Amino acid sequence: MSATTAATQVRAAGSPAVKRLIGGTVRPATVLGAFPTALYLRLPGREVIALLGRDAIRLPCGLVLPTTSTEFPLSRLVGQALVGASTVRVGDWNVRLSHLVTPYAPTGLSPDHQAVEHAWRRLLTVECADLGPELVGALLRDYQRPRVAASLVDRLLGVGPGLTPAGDDVLAGLLVGARSFGLDADPLAGQVLGAAPHRTTDLSAALLRCACRGEATSELRALVSALAGSTAHRGQLDDALAALRRVGHTSGEAMATGATAAAAVALAHAGRGPA
Repeated sequence: MSATTAATQVRAAGSPAVKRLIGGTVRPATVLGAFPTALYLRLPGREVIALLGRDAIRLPCGLVLPTTSTEFPLSRLVGQALVGASTVRVGDWNVRLSHLVTPYAPTGLSPDHQAVEHAWRRLLTVECADLGPELVGALLRDYQRPRVAASLVDRLLGVGPGLTPAGDDVLAGLLVGARSFGLDADPLAGQVLGAAPHRTTDLSAALLRCACRGEATSELRALVSALAGSTAHRGQLDDALAALRRVGHTSGEAMATGATAAAAVALAHAGRGPA
């Protein structure tokens, strides 16, 4: 496809939440960042969506295009950005949502004790994300108390460099894992939703809102499923961890840490793990 062709029509896949965001009247959007695999747009109200190449990480706030970054680097898109009427227009490209996808992580899972222990052994310390033994212990003892949720948000939200700080990614993993493993995620979600607009980047706040709804990348969805697998599927867990840890510089490692912490909390409260 050529970016110089007038009104290049492009079909894309996205979630129902993204469909709602790009509906309604046509309005301007602001380019937050442009990369070969992704173009990030801030909408009025500080919501964020992304145009994603087929070879990009499938963010739940994204519209996945049929082209790869090799075929057409999205950083080449220039010009005014507009959203509305189920369409995103950037320069000469008219991107229309034509296929709905479901980015929700599975629910009703029971984590496997040995799988969780194995995942903890595999994970390294996350840079710039203070999810140490004291905080994990508080989670294990009483994850539902508002003060524990507030402490998590205070110590993690916005901590770390980049468009998605590592602390935010830990919180995203916790939120998605909590919903997958049957924990009450509402206290933590409430704290995150209240503080994120003021404490972190617009993109990271948007991804945290996705996590509060249980929406996640395919790599994170695969990990929570693997944490519920038996020891006979240890290779599947290793593969899921490796795939997630390849996401970003610290993002995958941080999300894996959060999701594994949620699995450990679920085990503890089911009487199958350390209290």
